[in-house]
Amino acid sequence: SRKLLGQEARRKTKHQTLDRQVLELVTFTGCEHLKRASRLSQVLRRHANIFKDSAGSAATFELSAPVETIDAFISHNWSVPRHYKFLTLVCYFNFDRAAIVMAVFTVALGIFAVLGWLPEVPNKNNPYAWGVCGRALWTPVFVVLLFYGRELPFAACSGPAVFLDKTCIHQEDKDIMKQSIERLGAFLSHSDRMLIVYSDVFLQKLWTVYEVAAFLSLHASDRMTVIPVICPAVFFMALLVGWVGSILILVLDVFFDSEILVHVFTTISYCFLLWSLRRWARDREAIGNRLQNFTVRRCICECEEDRPVVYRNIAALMRGTLPDIDLTDDDKALEAFDALVRTDLPLAFSSSLGKTFMPYKYIATIFASWAVPKMLDLLAGMPGGMPIRDTARWMLYYLPLALSIYPLALISTERMTSCFLHLRGWRELVWVLVGFLLLVALPTYFVVGVILAILWEKALESDIAMLLLAVIDIFLLLAAFFVFAEPCRRRRRSADADVAADIGDGAARAEAMAEAEVDVGAGAQLGNARDPSTEPLDRSTQPCTFTAHV
Repeated sequence: SRKLLGQEARRKTKHQTLDRQVLELVTFTGCEHLKRASRLSQVLRRHANIFKDSAGSAATFELSAPVETIDAFISHNWSVPRHYKFLTLVCYFNFDRAAIVMAVFTVALGIFAVLGWLPEVPNKNNPYAWGVCGRALWTPVFVVLLFYGRELPFAACSGPAVFLDKTCIHQEDKDIMKQSIERLGAFLSHSDRMLIVYSDVFLQKLWTVYEVAAFLSLHASDRMTVIPVICPAVFFMALLVGWVGSILILVLDVFFDSEILVHVFTTISYCFLLWSLRRWARDREAIGNRLQNFTVRRCICECEEDRPVVYRNIAALMRGTLPDIDLTDDDKALEAFDALVRTDLPLAFSSSLGKTFMPYKYIATIFASWAVPKMLDLLAGMPGGMPIRDTARWMLYYLPLALSIYPLALISTERMTSCFLHLRGWRELVWVLVGFLLLVALPTYFVVGVILAILWEKALESDIAMLLLAVIDIFLLLAAFFVFAEPCRRRRRSADADVAADIGDGAARAEAMAEAEVDVGAGAQLGNARDPSTEPLDRSTQPCTFTAHV
């Protein structure tokens, strides 16, 4: 209730500064029955079958209900396949919940392994038997929790209230549809957060660009989360490859040394990783280029009848958010909207995307899905006589690999693959392979294969080696914390800076746009911050602001 009161207070404060025309766009005054949302469990049901196509009916409209507030506004394009959207939604909404359950499951499995209640198999590379349940069950259970956590009988939670156009806007009653479309800004205003399911076409569609720009006009940028569809796809692919590799190694370890198979799987995985990171580097550069050269008139609108409606809403929104600029002419208002997108969206997108390919919790989970099951199966050897000291040194070896060394190596790989994007063909292949070998593989091998391996060997008998291993683990974990925590601090700083650009502070926004030397049309003056005699900036010769910020 305190959260709802805070949200309502913020909305009232903002609405007091708006003129009447804009107020009609961002509130449900006189049409409160239009404010609807669907429960997440309804959206995710049958692998998000609701995203199969854009055709709606009275039945899909019944999947939503009137609400007091909307927890999340889902912005997406219908041209993106539904399985990408399903993976994105389960990662965003279900990950934390699944991680908590998996922590309990891991502790329980570890206790059962120590007590000797789990099956064991001989290991050709180890004098003690290892368990099998960790590697066989950990990843499948985690994926099941992600996919179906909201639908399980014991979940007792249907999830947050989300806005989805197909279910919250009547697709058959034309009058209600028209009213809801005209009040799209009200849905955005009453949404606590926005989730962007980003794809290559997102910034080319008129509706989605309008949604993002309008949301940033009404909320701080830290409430917007951008998830490229490629990130969840790579995440689940990595989990699958890791699990299949672990099962094969588990079976082969019983009969012979599986070291060759480990190297084969590792090589295949890294090739897939390099390709994904290189592709993402180009996608990220393309985002900056699209934002830099954005103009609303070039956006695609599936239904051209909607274009005048969107233009009219944009013009009204610009007049309300930039009161210090003369935007009585709709053309000037649309040019101001172009300037808003070019100045606000690059910072908001880069802040939301962060400095890594995917958030740390996803990266750590990928490597933990390999390390944690091995540690659980290792505990199964304790009832057979494995010394506690031997178990401890294995734990100190695997822990930094999953939580620090490999995630940091992934960051280094991403930095390397984002360089020299102009290279193509064999030159690109040579740069990626040589750069990865010299800048990532060799330093990682030195840390893992030399330093940690030597200390791990000596820790069985030397207390000093065990202590040094523990100290190095702490140092590596702290290093990972400071590296991956930096984007969170930057997002908080960005959120504080966004206060000055809130909807009620049109003068501050105009001044910021003027400092960025953004042209909003012939004769448009951005407050008093720009000299009228100053020539408009030629953007064709300027570097991409998005890329520079990253």
